[in-house]
Amino acid sequence: MGLLRPTSIAVLGASATPGKVGHEIFKNLITQGFRGSVFAVNKKGEEVLGKKAYASVMEIKGSVDLAVIVTPAATVADLLEQCATKKIKYVIVISAGFGETHTEEGSALEARVKEIANKEGITLIGPNCLGMLRPSLSMNASFAKALPPRGSIALVSQSGAMAVALMDGAAEYGLGFSLVTSIGNKTVTDESDFLEFCDEDPETAVIGLYLESIRDGRKFLHTASTIEKPIVLLKSGASSAGKKAAASHTGALAGSDAAIDAVCNQAGIRRAKSTEEFLDLLQALESAPPLLSDKIAVITNAGGPGILASDAAEKAGLTLPSLTEKNAQALKKILPPAASIANPIDVLGDAGADRFAAALDACGKDKNIDGVVVLLTPQVMTPSKEIAFLIADAQRRFPLMPIAAAFMGGESVKDAKTALRDHGIPSYETPERAVRAIAALRAMPKQILHPPAPSSKGGRGEALQKDMQFPSSTGGGARGGGIMTEEDIAKLFHTYHLPLPKQAIAATPAEAINIAETIGYPVIAKISSPQILHKTDIGAVRGNLKTKDEVAKAFEEIMKNAKTHAPNADTRGMLIQQFLPVGHEFIIGMIRDAAFGPLVMVGLGGIYTELFRDTTFRIAPFDASEAYEMLQELSGWKLLLGMRGEKQAAIDKLAQVIVSMSQLAMDHPEIVELDLNPVFVSDKGIVIADAKVITDDKV
Repeated sequence: MGLLRPTSIAVLGASATPGKVGHEIFKNLITQGFRGSVFAVNKKGEEVLGKKAYASVMEIKGSVDLAVIVTPAATVADLLEQCATKKIKYVIVISAGFGETHTEEGSALEARVKEIANKEGITLIGPNCLGMLRPSLSMNASFAKALPPRGSIALVSQSGAMAVALMDGAAEYGLGFSLVTSIGNKTVTDESDFLEFCDEDPETAVIGLYLESIRDGRKFLHTASTIEKPIVLLKSGASSAGKKAAASHTGALAGSDAAIDAVCNQAGIRRAKSTEEFLDLLQALESAPPLLSDKIAVITNAGGPGILASDAAEKAGLTLPSLTEKNAQALKKILPPAASIANPIDVLGDAGADRFAAALDACGKDKNIDGVVVLLTPQVMTPSKEIAFLIADAQRRFPLMPIAAAFMGGESVKDAKTALRDHGIPSYETPERAVRAIAALRAMPKQILHPPAPSSKGGRGEALQKDMQFPSSTGGGARGGGIMTEEDIAKLFHTYHLPLPKQAIAATPAEAINIAETIGYPVIAKISSPQILHKTDIGAVRGNLKTKDEVAKAFEEIMKNAKTHAPNADTRGMLIQQFLPVGHEFIIGMIRDAAFGPLVMVGLGGIYTELFRDTTFRIAPFDASEAYEMLQELSGWKLLLGMRGEKQAAIDKLAQVIVSMSQLAMDHPEIVELDLNPVFVSDKGIVIADAKVITDDKV
């Protein structure tokens, strides 16, 4: 590909003045070892660093693979058209002054550049970016001062400054790069495109993304799901989902970046929550083999760090199994009686290199162990550097078993850490970081997001829209929409096989009694109003009503409470609903994220919804296997399995409701928020006790 393997580069805006960006980029290209042809282009045609300059790219004889534009924003469009005429297919626009200025002029300039690039089939990086570095080619087509170490990490950063900082710390972390690029405004080429470029690049083994925004969330999810190479994401900024929450629990719980967590879960992306963790994960993934299972061993010369590592392993989903009897007994013969051959394996504080070697050998030969974390604290008798070499030798002898180290301390272990880094052993400051890093070596499942299939309901969803009333009332509706009526919810849910109890709305106590007797006692009575969302809070719900007198009394009390606490609310009447045996309370919800579309949530419901915030999210659409994954991520999963002699709940039916919600969200873009809360789940089945559906009449 000409973008990643150019043999000729033209710098448009190459300047003879030191300190100017065009000068520094041209200087980087001709002084840092790039072996291809480099052409200086400036309107004066003046010589740059002793090299001939051209007044126009059109004057260059022969082909040019890559153009780097470093001129004022107003000139870029014309230069891009010249590149098109010259048949240059790859262009990096360093120049700023476009959409990032948030001005009409800047936006118009960016739109023009995008139009030209798309029309001419130009792969354009930027504008407003650092540039691109390709260490294997000694190509520094950027204004970073030097090339980073060569390796197999592709770093794609939305921020040029962040890329420079990460490159500057690469040597300390032992990181090497196949590619470093900043993508700036992502006018034409975005993070998804670079995922594809890196996937096809034989030099790249790991992809690191620093992103402040994701332009097309669904494209990103689909692309990331198809990439075989590990991806590590450091995402700053917040999505819009939580900020736009108006009336639903789902909106309130979506928080700042639930959609990012969801896309990482579905696409098998390792998400770093900090810059430190980002670098830790890149280091491990570049240098260590995959972890084939969740079974690891911890080898330590100190009890405290071993306990910290054990805690971290449990949080990371790793297990610490015992060695097989044969290996355990062989190790026991070598270690002193006070040592522990349990996992963690404690070789004691006075351990020399021989005890570490024996423990590493036992783990490497053991079928119960697929990875090792070695912890070391520097006692006066600890040969840290010798132990580092032993770890490197063990990695050579057991190449399929990843090893990570945490040599804790400063000056006493400095040389040992250098030895570990020089031999490609991931090394960290703390046990927790070492465990998290080795956990990242496990392969992550990916769910490819396919375009939604045509509804199996034979177009009934579209027909249903014509029959249903989507009110434009502002009573709690999101973005100018409204609350769907109970009647319309019932029609909609019937189409998607979402189980509601028998119910109807009554305008008078007599109607309420008639409905109750038709449904059969006991019943629940609750106010029907688009403005009253939290009915229990104002005494607008009565349950387990067993007689007509109780129904009549409940009607009067609820109406009185509604008028007292919500005098301006539009009350449609009283919803009389079948009273069903109570099960475990869950919530299922949906909110639309600006970048990713429908974001489906499941979690503990009822009064526990916002108290425990035991929730997980996915991007729709997805299948039943993904719904089961969601449920297993919850602390409430144990409730579903059955505790203290209770029967297992109808997990399959709950999963199917989650999948139906996913499909409903895809079929009905006019629905912007949706809450099913509580959803009662028992061994006998599932029922949706309450539902709120918020629509946007502008969609």
